[in-house]
Amino acid sequence: AVGFAGGMLNPFTVGVAQSIAEVPLFSGLGYRTAVYIVFLAVTILYVMNYARKVKHDPARSLVYDLEQRRSEEAATTISSFSKRHAFVLLVLIGGITLNVIGIFEWGWYLTELTASFLIIGMIAGIVTLGVNGTFESLIDGAKAVTFGALIVGFARAIVVILEEGRVIDTVIYGLSNAVGHLPTFFAVIGMYAVQLITNFFIPSGSGQAATTMPIMAPLSDLLGIERQVAVLAFQYGDGLTNMIFPTSAHLMAFLAIAGIPYEQWLRFVWKLFAIWIALACAALLLAVTLGIQ
Repeated sequence: AVGFAGGMLNPFTVGVAQSIAEVPLFSGLGYRTAVYIVFLAVTILYVMNYARKVKHDPARSLVYDLEQRRSEEAATTISSFSKRHAFVLLVLIGGITLNVIGIFEWGWYLTELTASFLIIGMIAGIVTLGVNGTFESLIDGAKAVTFGALIVGFARAIVVILEEGRVIDTVIYGLSNAVGHLPTFFAVIGMYAVQLITNFFIPSGSGQAATTMPIMAPLSDLLGIERQVAVLAFQYGDGLTNMIFPTSAHLMAFLAIAGIPYEQWLRFVWKLFAIWIALACAALLLAVTLGIQ
């Protein structure tokens, strides 16, 4: 989550938002990187602190009961690193490199990236599991994904209703008007709040950028805020909430496949989410002070 939210070169969020805001593509890289390092360090410490508590006392795990029910499953045997593993690692690195080149040079998007990852998985599976083992694994994975796919469908249905009912446009218009009456220094926090709320209705990063940035970019000019800062407000407003809003299709799919109830996930992530919000607000106010362009 923090990798996506703080991603400095994310073409689907930062790239789209900057293009609409008419600022140089992937500009402000240094500041984004510095903020990302802080976000990442804090998140690692949070997760490791939770892991340390659970390691000391497994009963403190938020999913302790679930783990007890799964204890009868066979333990995974970890083998030593072999030539096959090295080949799979090279295939993965090569595939991701190809994806990056494809995005920037050949205009790849979700269809091409999906095909690329599927090919990477098939090659890795055949090398390590053989043809039969690969397809058996594929079927087992499809069984686990089916329930998640249904959850994704319900989450998407909420967004469709809001879009077709013209609710989203009304909400964004009202929120943007409210931001315009805030003092200049705190207006960026208002813009951030707008993006946070909008992400509930539009969980798609590129979709949210296309909907909000045509409003936020000129609004930032009127408020005396750099457009680059408006893009930052979008980036952090879109990315972080994907790990807490139930309209986020991939979050609900992750939880469904992992067998973790949404309520248990909220108990784990709400404190971290509050820390993320505080860090994002601090980063935005600092960006306004420094005049990040």
